[in-house]
Amino acid sequence: MTDDKPTVRITTPTDLAGAVPHMVGYQPADNQIAILGFRDSTYTGVAVHTWTAALGDGPAHAAKVTEHIAQAFGNRADWYLTIGYGPEGPERALLFQDAFTQQTGTTSHAWAVDHDHLQVFSTEHGWSPETPLETTAATEYTMATGSQSAASRDELARQYEPVPENHQATLPPDTAARFGSMAPSAQYEWASRVLTEGAQSKTGLTDEQVAIIAHAAATNVHIRDHLLLDVVGDTVKADRLVDTFRRCDDARRPDMAGLAAAGQWTTRGSTVGIEAIARHTTGELGRMADKAAFLGLDPQPLIDSLDRIELRDRLAMADRHHYRSHVQSHSPLLPNSDPRGPIGPGTGHHPQRHSGAWIDMDR
Repeated sequence: MTDDKPTVRITTPTDLAGAVPHMVGYQPADNQIAILGFRDSTYTGVAVHTWTAALGDGPAHAAKVTEHIAQAFGNRADWYLTIGYGPEGPERALLFQDAFTQQTGTTSHAWAVDHDHLQVFSTEHGWSPETPLETTAATEYTMATGSQSAASRDELARQYEPVPENHQATLPPDTAARFGSMAPSAQYEWASRVLTEGAQSKTGLTDEQVAIIAHAAATNVHIRDHLLLDVVGDTVKADRLVDTFRRCDDARRPDMAGLAAAGQWTTRGSTVGIEAIARHTTGELGRMADKAAFLGLDPQPLIDSLDRIELRDRLAMADRHHYRSHVQSHSPLLPNSDPRGPIGPGTGHHPQRHSGAWIDMDR
């Protein structure tokens, strides 16, 4: 599936500035700067930077931030628009405009927004008079997606919080047992299929689909890596992984958090969301995705390095290990490594005579 997010035609500066909260997911605060990247006349992405008093000298700091942002955009942008918010927005927007021009050699424009009014800077006339923002594009986007932008960065972060325990999705015991008995490649195929089905559905994932994906991601690192490969270039699937992270049971959430955070990074998702998700994992994958998003690193080099053949080979090796373990645990001719299981022949005990005791031990 390709990215099917709706597009909205924007024709005026005031309409573009009014749509920025929907582009970033929340209303930027007075101490923030939004940097929009474009290639020719096509919008390609946005980054938001928070300016605090501890950041030191303005020009030096702006230069450091623009370096990270330019690396993140890579060749996806050939010019930038910086929008400063609040009373100090004009000054900060000009700092970033100068930094982008000096570092990237690309065209850069500076705007400022304060109290829902826009000012546009030009070298000939300086800052324009204030003009009220328009909301036409923002309204169209809301109607097309059914989603509203959050009032603040903190409110957006709260939208990534896990659901309460009584709303978590779990598998029935018989389905969980069936899933656990399958080879890793079969588990992956099942999880991949339900992820695709959930991405194609307008209502999203069912509870069972959530639980299947979470079980698969937590069972085997090679399954997890294949699922990550599934979402490359597919923002809908990446968002379904976020939904799975939020709705899965507590035991599998750390693994799902790592996968969901990495999925968001590879599809250039919200850094706010990546940070909020990564708080729930202790695994390396989630921490790396969070750090990469914070530094503004471009995920394309990692995407290009993914070797599908190598990943398939690793999953096949996991299948062979699963098969050997299954044969050993069920063969009466091999030592039984599980003390709870039936004792093999030649030991003076027969499995059927002590079935009740084994049932008690398995509980």
